[in-house]
Amino acid sequence: MASKIALIVGPGHAGLGKALATNFGKQGYQIALMGKNVDPLNDLVAELKTDNIDSFTVPVDLGDPASVAEGLKTISENGDLQVVVYNATMRTKNKPSQLTSDLLVDSLTSNLLGAVTVTNLALPLLKATGDGVLLYTGSVVAAKPGTTDVEQSIGKVGLHNYVLALNKELAKSGTFAGMVTINTYIREGKPGHMDPNEIAKAYADLAANKNTPNVEYH
Repeated sequence: MASKIALIVGPGHAGLGKALATNFGKQGYQIALMGKNVDPLNDLVAELKTDNIDSFTVPVDLGDPASVAEGLKTISENGDLQVVVYNATMRTKNKPSQLTSDLLVDSLTSNLLGAVTVTNLALPLLKATGDGVLLYTGSVVAAKPGTTDVEQSIGKVGLHNYVLALNKELAKSGTFAGMVTINTYIREGKPGHMDPNEIAKAYADLAANKNTPNVEYH
């Protein structure tokens, strides 16, 4: 029997990617870690191994569909892709008056366009399982943009609307799409609602219950 795989796209540095991998790993998933920089991915594989969680790296450039397709091919060779969590994001400190089209397109690669690419290429694999799950990380900045996160805000509001529409489209397909919108800071090692391990539970609950297209996490 092939192993079931949960893919974490963009594990990040705030601790949420690790918490997500740990949560799904303890549910029996093999974890695929997708990102551009291989060193932090390898470091996370080593950390997960100490918790007896099987994981592997999938280095890709989210701005290159061919690279993403090759990464997903590697995943499919290791087992059945069951869950995808798109957690990649990019935040700069450019103010609205400093924004250019080139800067915006660059940030949109992580905040929105990469999500579309991964979704399109992963859907056939997820549909083949009969009950695949697509989850995305949303942010309070989509509704409350600040002066130094305008690029991320634009990407996140686009991602929010994309996921809501995707949820409706996939409603009768057996594949679920949903989002966890984080309305707090993520603080690794801090107990309470900012703890990435607590936030990860919201993703696991949504994957299990599939009861709403968007969870507002506070």
